[in-house]
Amino acid sequence: MQSQPASIRISSAYDNDNEQHVRAIDRLVQELGVPAEEVNKSYREILDEFRKDVKVEVFLPNLVSWAVQARLQQT
Repeated sequence: MQSQPASIRISSAYDNDNEQHVRAIDRLVQELGVPAEEVNKSYREILDEFRKDVKVEVFLPNLVSWAVQARLQQT
């Protein structure tokens, strides 16, 4: 049995219907070595903020990932 990505294993994974966000969260967990819950929380907060102003949502996973990475590397 294959293991599921960290963002899917946590019960509050954001945007389960949008695989791009799930993959972005998983990538950040792998790259940063930060617990999935912490990455997921930051990702959701930043995504909610960015969605207020963004016109082209296709770029959101990358934009949010960069912002999450910057936030979590500061702490």
